[in-house]
Amino acid sequence: MKKTIIFLFILITFVMSAVPIPEFDAFHREISRQTAQWQGTHSPNENSREYVIGDIHVYWSWDLSVMPPLWIQTPATCRAVGEFCYVFVADDQWNVHMDQDDVDLVFNYLENETLNSTEYGAVEMDINLFGPVPDELDNDPKVIVFYSELGSFMGTSFDGYFSAYNQVTEAQAQQMNPSGHSNECEMIYMTCSPLNPTDPIRISVLAHELQHMIHWGADVNEETWLNEGCSELAMVYFGLPDPIINFPSQPDNQLNVWNQEFADYVKVMLFFTYLEEHFTTIENEFILDIVWDATNGLQSIIDQLIENGFAIPFEAVFLNWTIANFIDDPTCEQGQYGYELLDLPNFYTVGSHTSFPVSRTGTVQPWATDYIRVFPNGANIEHDITINNAYQSIGLIKRLNDVDEYEVEGFTVNGAWTGYIPPEWNDLYYYVVYVYANHSNSSINYSYNLEEVVSAVNDLPESEIILSNYPNPFNPSTTISFQLNTETPENTELVIYNLKGQKIRTFSNLQITQSPDQQIVWDGTDDSGKAVSSGVYFYKLKSGNFEISKKMLLMK
Repeated sequence: MKKTIIFLFILITFVMSAVPIPEFDAFHREISRQTAQWQGTHSPNENSREYVIGDIHVYWSWDLSVMPPLWIQTPATCRAVGEFCYVFVADDQWNVHMDQDDVDLVFNYLENETLNSTEYGAVEMDINLFGPVPDELDNDPKVIVFYSELGSFMGTSFDGYFSAYNQVTEAQAQQMNPSGHSNECEMIYMTCSPLNPTDPIRISVLAHELQHMIHWGADVNEETWLNEGCSELAMVYFGLPDPIINFPSQPDNQLNVWNQEFADYVKVMLFFTYLEEHFTTIENEFILDIVWDATNGLQSIIDQLIENGFAIPFEAVFLNWTIANFIDDPTCEQGQYGYELLDLPNFYTVGSHTSFPVSRTGTVQPWATDYIRVFPNGANIEHDITINNAYQSIGLIKRLNDVDEYEVEGFTVNGAWTGYIPPEWNDLYYYVVYVYANHSNSSINYSYNLEEVVSAVNDLPESEIILSNYPNPFNPSTTISFQLNTETPENTELVIYNLKGQKIRTFSNLQITQSPDQQIVWDGTDDSGKAVSSGVYFYKLKSGNFEISKKMLLMK
C-alpha cells in the first residue's frame, strides 16, 4: 500500500504566487558558482558562535521587490534554539506577521517531525538524505532560519531562499559580481509576509533550499537539473511535494536539461524519488553518494550505480523509470515500475490507435520519452518500427483485461524491427503501450506502421488450410505440419514470434505442394541459432494475400 502524501489545496496558491522567477534563480546559481573559488579556504572562528533565545543580530538580506535584488540590513531576535537550527524573526515583523505560537509551530517541523515522520524534523531529514550541512565560517553546525518580509516581484511572492554570499567572508562577497554582503554563517531566508510562515508548504520549501546549501558544500559546480532534483526529493520526503503537473502532458522533455519551467521541477522530482525508492537500501546511501560524487550530472549517477554494486546499466534505469511513470504500479515486477511516496496522473500518449492501418513519425529528445498506445480489438496486426539509432530499447506495457494490472517487457530495435500483435492478445490485454525511451545523448527520429493483416479464413475456405504442430507443449523441438490447397502459392513463409511480437525464426521461400503432410521441424532456436527461453510462441503461415496463425508452448 502506498504511503499517504498530503496535498493541500493551498498548493494551487503556491503554484500561482510562488513559482520560481528565472532571473532570480539564474542570478543565484551564478553567485553560487563564483563562491567556489573560496570554498574550503576559510579558517572557522576559534569560538563557536552559539545563540540563545533573546539574542539580537542585524542581518544582511535582499529586497526582492526588484531584480536583481537590493541589499538591506534588518535587526532580528533569536526566538528558538534547537539541536539543528536557530529561528530568528525580523523585529519589525514580530507580533505583526509572526508571533511565538507561529515560531513554536514551525520549530516543531524544523526539529521534531515532518508530515511523513515523527522520528526527525526537516533539517535532520535533509542531513540524513544528502549529508552534513557545511560549516564554512562560523564554527557552528546549526543553521540559522531567518524569517522576514521577503516581499514580491511582479505579482510573484517568495517562500524562501539560500544565498551563497553567506558562505564567504564579507570582504570576498564585496569582490563578487555583483558585489554583495555576507552574514558569514549558514542561513536560510524564509518569508513571514506576504505568505503565511506556518503553512507546512513553507517548511517543505525550506527543506528544498537547505538541500541547495548542503549541495553547495558537497559539489558547488553540480549541474542544475541534478541539484534541483535532490531539492525536489526533499519536499517529497517532508510530505508536501510540488504538484505533479505539466511534465505528464509533455514527457518528451530532456531529463538533464534545465529550462526553468515547472515541468522541469516535476520531471526531476519524479526521477530522484524513483532513484531513492529503488536504489537506496540499508546497505547504502545512494542519493547522498550522488550528491557527494566528484563528477557532475549523469556521470555521477552512473558512477554511483557502479560504486554501490548495481549491475543494471543507467540506460535500463532510465527505461524502467519511464515505464514506472506510465503505470505507477508498485505491485508489478517486484515494484520496479511504481512509486511508494507518490501517486502519478496519466501520462500523455502521442498516439492512441484503435483502427488500422495507421502510420506515424516522431522525434524524441535525448533522455526523454514518447508513448504509443494500441488497442488490439481482436485484430491481427503487423507492427513495423524504424529508428535512426542503433540498438534502441523499447518498453512494452500490456494492460490486462478486466483488472488494473500490467505485464512489462522490452525489446531492441536496431534500425528496423517488425513485430506482431496477434488476435489472441485481444483476450488478454485491453491495450499495449510502446515506450520510446531515448537513452542516448542525441535526438532520435522514428516511424511506425500498424497494419491489420487479413486472416486466412477470409480468403480461403477452412477446408483448404491445415496448420498444426506436434508435440504441443514441446521440448526441445516440435514438428509444424501444414497443407495449403491453392493453385498459386506466392511468397510462402512460416514465421515464429514470441509474446512480445518479435520475429524469432523465419522459414522463407517454402515450396508448396499438394502433399497432405508438409512439415518443418523447429528446434527451439532463433535465426542466429541461439536457443530461446521457455514460453508461449505464435507460428504464422503466410502465402500471397492471406495468413493463418496458431499458438504453441515451449517448456524446458
